Amino acid sequence: MSIKPNYGIDAPGLVKTFFVTATVALMLLVAAIATNVPNGWLGLVVKSVLAVVGFYTLGMGAFMTNYSRNVKVHDREQLLSLLDFKTVRRVLDVGCGRGLMMVGAAKRTPHVSAVGIDLWLEQDQAENRPDAALENARLEGVRGQVEVQTADMRKLPFPNDSFDGVVSHWAVHNVEEASDRKVACQEIHRVLRPGGALVLADISNHTEYAETLRQIGFMNVRIVGDNWKTALFSAISFGSFKPMAVYGEKAP
Repeated sequence: MSIKPNYGIDAPGLVKTFFVTATVALMLLVAAIATNVPNGWLGLVVKSVLAVVGFYTLGMGAFMTNYSRNVKVHDREQLLSLLDFKTVRRVLDVGCGRGLMMVGAAKRTPHVSAVGIDLWLEQDQAENRPDAALENARLEGVRGQVEVQTADMRKLPFPNDSFDGVVSHWAVHNVEEASDRKVACQEIHRVLRPGGALVLADISNHTEYAETLRQIGFMNVRIVGDNWKTALFSAISFGSFKPMAVYGEKAP
């Protein structure tokens, strides 16, 4: 039986909180129903609240787990399709985690080499380690085409014009200050060759990213993936989860 690559659970602390909350709420609901305490109209309100909280948090935990395990691998291919791999030969994955985009880029063609950088914080992705990213590359058959480095996206350790394409998946929002996110975008612009393209996928801040990219010299900037599915995800998460991408090209 072949071993499948594991691209990790995103925001594992939040996922755990959802499941713990669901467990507590549903256990209290069962106890309230079994004992009929409290009773009357107050009991109905309490049971209703416990049911809503329990089933909502259980659903969100399951949704986030499935998205991390399955859906994001499918979405990766759509995002990478925004790059022209007829001309792309060297790709940088900013905040690569366990190698989702880095490995996907390398799989597109044997002529592509991909570099992933990360600070390897496990609160952002479960078991986030350099060796996990390289193991996924091995399992996907592209270990010889990739490398990883420990680096901050606000200070990329590469010369100017080093990459034909830059990708990033759900990483830049982890930089708390908007000014620092702008610095990260400026660094991406610096290491991208003239005419190269950026695909910056994230769960928030899309309008901010688009405006920043225009300010620092990107062309053909557009937000990708603003559709009914994204609207649904945003609605059920009360606006906290809106997966889209911002595309831009460095001026020639």
